[in-house]
Amino acid sequence: MKFTRFYTKSEWKTPFDEMNFVSRTSEIKNPDGSKVFHMENVMVPDSWSQVATDIIAQKYFRKAGVPVALKKVSEKGVPQWLQKSAPDTAELKKVEEKERYTHEVDSRQVFTRLAGCWTYWGWKYDYFDSEEDAKVFGHSKRNNLQE
Repeated sequence: MKFTRFYTKSEWKTPFDEMNFVSRTSEIKNPDGSKVFHMENVMVPDSWSQVATDIIAQKYFRKAGVPVALKKVSEKGVPQWLQKSAPDTAELKKVEEKERYTHEVDSRQVFTRLAGCWTYWGWKYDYFDSEEDAKVFGHSKRNNLQE
């Protein structure tokens, strides 16, 4: 497939640059008032409803196990900018044990993770006409595609 830039005019601008993000609280309660879910400082686009905020915080944020240090994993035939990431065990050893892993709190993390996955699959299954098409597709959907 061929792609042209739509949401981004250059590889240095991202769709996120055109949006305002705000911090919200997501809270879900039972009919009796007891809390089922609570998360503060959830970063979402300012145009989102509270329901949209609650859905991403509840259903899409990774709640634990996100390493604070990552490294790219080399894979034959996959460009460096698209390579998967894995925990950087050497860097993690430098961090206090209880602070080595965290959770997602920002919708941009989810958008970047999902778009990266879709771009990677598209590359692996040979959907793109060129590497540039893969970059344009991925970059229009996520923030982190610089070489």
